[in-house]
Amino acid sequence: MKELSPEEKWKRCRAALSMLLGTSLDAVKKRYGRKGLEIIAQAWEENNQKAARRLMELVGEEEASLATVAKIIDFTDAIYGVEGEWKEITPTRAVKIETTCPIAKNFPEEMCTLCFASSMQGIAKGVTGNPKVRCRMPKSIPNGDGYCEIILEMAE
Repeated sequence: MKELSPEEKWKRCRAALSMLLGTSLDAVKKRYGRKGLEIIAQAWEENNQKAARRLMELVGEEEASLATVAKIIDFTDAIYGVEGEWKEITPTRAVKIETTCPIAKNFPEEMCTLCFASSMQGIAKGVTGNPKVRCRMPKSIPNGDGYCEIILEMAE
């Protein structure tokens, strides 16, 4: 058997896990509808809100700001192979356009627009301490938009 490089192993692992995750979301949606997906999204949000402090340590940031949230998202995007650019980062709003995502082809639209958006919202709540911060993804690669648009907004 051919020995795979660590990079190739990760590439194949990422592809397999994203396929399984996408299939799982499709199965939940088919059986339980959107409500089932909302339960998953809520769990992801709560998990990442709790993980926010550790993520801040991993990226070397202490500031409770959307700029710190942006660094964490860049950190996680790099792990998944996602490429994009922040178009706006202010104290009250941050917008990122992601143009390349090697795992998106395996996902239903709700993976990004609901689950990943909730996941990032949890990070933002944990980092900023603002329970009203919101994340939405009006554009997503799985929806055929050609890119993902992440919008984080601080509510007062």
